[in-house]
Amino acid sequence: MLSLRVRLLLLIVALVTVVAVALSFLHINTLINTMSDDALDRSRLASQQVSAFIVDQINQHSVEQETPGTLEETKARWAEIVASDRDIPAMLEKMLGLSPMIVEINVAGDTGRILASSDPSRVGGELAPLETFGRWRQRPFYERFLDVMTRPPDYQVTVPLGSQSQPVFTVQVVAYGVLLRSQIMPEVRWVTALSGGALLVSLLLTALASNWMLRPLKRIEQTIDRIMKGSFHRAESPAAVAKEFAAVESKLNVLGEQFRGVQEEASVKQHNLDQLVERMARQLDVASRLAAISRITGSVAHEIKNPLNAISLRLELLRAQLGAPGEELAGEIDILSAEVRRLDRVVKTFLDFSRPVDVRLVEVDLVGLAREVTGLMTPQAKLAGVQMQFEPPADADTLWIRGDADMLKQAILNLVTNALDAMNSSGHLRLGVARAGESVALEVADDGPGIPPELRDKVFQLYFTTKTKGSGIGLAMTYRAVQLHNGTIDFTSENGRGTTFHLEFPAVAGHA
Repeated sequence: MLSLRVRLLLLIVALVTVVAVALSFLHINTLINTMSDDALDRSRLASQQVSAFIVDQINQHSVEQETPGTLEETKARWAEIVASDRDIPAMLEKMLGLSPMIVEINVAGDTGRILASSDPSRVGGELAPLETFGRWRQRPFYERFLDVMTRPPDYQVTVPLGSQSQPVFTVQVVAYGVLLRSQIMPEVRWVTALSGGALLVSLLLTALASNWMLRPLKRIEQTIDRIMKGSFHRAESPAAVAKEFAAVESKLNVLGEQFRGVQEEASVKQHNLDQLVERMARQLDVASRLAAISRITGSVAHEIKNPLNAISLRLELLRAQLGAPGEELAGEIDILSAEVRRLDRVVKTFLDFSRPVDVRLVEVDLVGLAREVTGLMTPQAKLAGVQMQFEPPADADTLWIRGDADMLKQAILNLVTNALDAMNSSGHLRLGVARAGESVALEVADDGPGIPPELRDKVFQLYFTTKTKGSGIGLAMTYRAVQLHNGTIDFTSENGRGTTFHLEFPAVAGHA
């Protein structure tokens, strides 16, 4: 990991490098644009003057001769004039003085053969096609810079005489790329040297500045080390330290004192935490024992169930053998049968809550299941004088969840049965299903007397009931069924206005 000083040096050097390179390229780009613009302007001026001179020479010689009969004869006469006129080559050589970059000027006919040139050896040869200076000037800067630095080509400026599609003559001005590089290279060396010097100066200044600036950080580091080691003592900042660092050191002194106090509090809290962990360990041990007792209770309940069945059977046989026993004896037999049935229900409850539940998850339409429960309980509700209503979702005919249909049906039946038992005649019971975001919600709402506030925390407890003939297992089984389906269940209740149980289950993805 690099130190702060090294990273500061690298950052500043990188910034200076980027700025220097950017300014250097900007300067070189301006220089190349200026020189190339000058060369282009002078080349165009030379081509225009040559064109005007050739037109003037052709006009002078044409007056002295007879007018040709055809266009082809006229072109041949003009080509002969250009090729034989000695003033034209002299004028072409004179035009080379307009710019040191102009190295050659050629005049070619419509066939591409050079008729006149500033270089006599080129006469009679073919006009060599080169990249036009104007097109090269429009290329991106980095391409032109690479051309100038690596392989400076020759460029041309051409002016056609005649029509653009079929010129009679073509004036070609050739610019020498090597000369452009020779003019730019001194500037490039000067900019490179200046950038290198700027980098060295920035490196030196950064090294000196970092030593001076990071010296207070060393003191802060030492203060933090003392705080971490627990040997903290307040240290005064030197007068020469900047007030920002002095403020940081002052705050560190305050933090050091607070840290020392926190350490003392941490020791006390650690002791309390150890005691809490020890107490939780004891509670966990008790929970483990209770779980073992629950397993034993389940086994005992299973063993008790068989004798209870035998006792119940023997009581029925005794009743049958006695025929019509006396009123007192029949009452005693009825008491024994009722107690046996009560013990059997208790044993079944033990077995239901001690054995693992086999949940068979399939895709279940909660709307259809709630509608089925409504149809099943409507006759019982009518007998109790209660109006039962089913409210389907407004935006869908089906809402699917993954669940055990029989277990969910029993859970809803428990809620509806409890609601009917709690309501008076002429009451109203509503069973509704709706979409709730990514869940499916089911509500069972009644307008009964409500649940008293002091009893609401016990509603889902096993064996808790307010009914004289209730078992206290219905809502407990409903609560467990909802948990086994990864759902939630809660309720709201108002005294004298009724109770609403709200269930939510995860919806199945892929069903509209």
